[in-house]
Amino acid sequence: MVILRCIPDLHCFPPQSSWFPTISALDCIGKYVLGRRLLHDHPIIALVDSCKHPGEVVKLHAHAIVSGLIQDTFAASRIVSLYINSESGDLRQCRRVFDSINSRDVYTWNLIIRAHVEQSSPESAVQLYFEMVGDSLSPNTYTFALLVKGCILSRRIDLGELVHGQILKNGAENVTIVQNSLMQMYCTVDRVEDAYRLFMDCPCTDVISWNTLIGGYSRIGEVERAHQLFEKMPEKNLISWSAMIDGYVKNGRFMEGLDLFREMQFMGVRPDRVTLASVLCACANLGALDQGKWVHNYIQKSRMGFNLILGTALVDMYAKCGWIDTAYELFNEMREKDVVLWNAMIGGLAIHGHGRKALELFTRMRSSSVTPNEMTFMNILCACNHAGLVDEGKKYFDCMQNKYAIEPRIEHYGCLADMLGRAGCLEEAEEVIRDMPMKAQASHWGALMAACRTHNNTEVGERVGKHLIELEPEDGGRYIVLSNAYAAAGRWKDAYDVRRLMQERGVRKDPGCSFVEWNGAIHEFIAGDKEHPDTIAIYKMLDYVELKLKDAGYVPDTSQVLIDIDDEERELVLSHHSEKLAVAFGMIRIAPNIPIRVVKNLRICRDCHSVIKFISKVFDRKIIVRDKNRFHTFENGSCSCMGYW
Repeated sequence: MVILRCIPDLHCFPPQSSWFPTISALDCIGKYVLGRRLLHDHPIIALVDSCKHPGEVVKLHAHAIVSGLIQDTFAASRIVSLYINSESGDLRQCRRVFDSINSRDVYTWNLIIRAHVEQSSPESAVQLYFEMVGDSLSPNTYTFALLVKGCILSRRIDLGELVHGQILKNGAENVTIVQNSLMQMYCTVDRVEDAYRLFMDCPCTDVISWNTLIGGYSRIGEVERAHQLFEKMPEKNLISWSAMIDGYVKNGRFMEGLDLFREMQFMGVRPDRVTLASVLCACANLGALDQGKWVHNYIQKSRMGFNLILGTALVDMYAKCGWIDTAYELFNEMREKDVVLWNAMIGGLAIHGHGRKALELFTRMRSSSVTPNEMTFMNILCACNHAGLVDEGKKYFDCMQNKYAIEPRIEHYGCLADMLGRAGCLEEAEEVIRDMPMKAQASHWGALMAACRTHNNTEVGERVGKHLIELEPEDGGRYIVLSNAYAAAGRWKDAYDVRRLMQERGVRKDPGCSFVEWNGAIHEFIAGDKEHPDTIAIYKMLDYVELKLKDAGYVPDTSQVLIDIDDEERELVLSHHSEKLAVAFGMIRIAPNIPIRVVKNLRICRDCHSVIKFISKVFDRKIIVRDKNRFHTFENGSCSCMGYW
């Protein structure tokens, strides 16, 4: 058996090897060599599909050489394919085998082009294409699809346009697979209108074409355009529904995302993990606990099973809906934990004010094999911020750079400044914002302005407030904050001047908005809202609550209504804040033994905070409010934030 002796280290393969059938099979190799003509049903070809390990590939390659099988174009192509699909993905060996083939067909060229695409070398792939054309071979649709894929993976739109030109030159622009690849390429770099023109010009679009455009428009924030296409689709599949739901969720239109999910169920389309992850994200942002729990039950009953993405979405949903203990239990049950899951749990503890527990979890994370990233430290700084752990926050900010070599981003500097401002270190916070290596955003100055208001520092507040208006002259909230600062200091003329400037410029402030979930639906309230079907009952409840609270010693904090009106009018304005309307609705509709959960788009004001504390004691209700910054759990007259928010 000369052939067997020529195979290097063949003896190292045991007889029971799953990829190498039997020695007797190789004994028959010579019988398939007829007059130096090699046949495609050679036994060695059958070994190719099960050969993955780099060492096995080398041995099979060696045998193809000594047996002369390498001279056959088909067999040599299979060896090239082996190197591409092996664990090592040896591009050099791929090219060596490819160059040794005397007669190369388009299939072989596509293989080597694919190898370069998958090794993130789009320039080499395009160069190979031109070499193939130089060899008088005509590319096929798969060739062009591969080239476009390489441009997508590398985001090389310049190469993509070159490939597009070749597609037009070869008359392949109306082939659906090529068309869809080009559309995906243009959508990837946010040139959705170019993708739309291709879509309109192609006579053979399919569901993938529609889904690509829907995803593209959603990606750039044009959700209405995406929805118009979605409605016009001649045929929708699961990906279509998922793409549209995800588009709504990623653009902050959570209620519409949930509405579309309900419509999808009505149409009998079964969701997959991707769809449910988007739905859970919507539930998390709306505080829709009941709907989130329904999704959790659906996952369990359908035996879909949890993966990391779905498990992380569930942990995040429970944390943001106020069930931090359930989130923690789920987190501990997850066998596999990546940095995203750790971040979700640490961030959940942070917004609940469990700063120490978040830091302990970070210690657990460091003792595992997971390396923290930028978001991890963002959550750690947030935990220190909401718990008033200023010294610890500074330590972790330094640790981030010195120990983990992570350069702080603008968000980290902003969180550090916010932490200092909340603690009353206003000058130090201002110094951090002014000295950060990147240009500060208006949100950073806004946080400092809020801290000035909390600590009654009009001097710094006036300076910061004027700077904010210069930065964002169209944001009505900036004018209101400065006006309120003047009013709090009794400088009514200055307050009126700012309000007048706001009116002259036609600037409006976004209203406060609060959400409550009841009976499977999300109920929305804005300040002074009188559009809700239960409006009469809500305002009667507010009047009753006010009487009971005053008997219990509550005094309205009219300093929160910073306009020059009498105290009675100020109390009326205060009583109509959106979170109070939401709580009143909850008291009417939600059973006494069930917590009332409110999600607010702005920071809760001091008077509302005080009122809800009184309600929790006088009416024996547990109320959970998630405002713009953190959770407040009100129970028996106290709040989990301990007055620090």
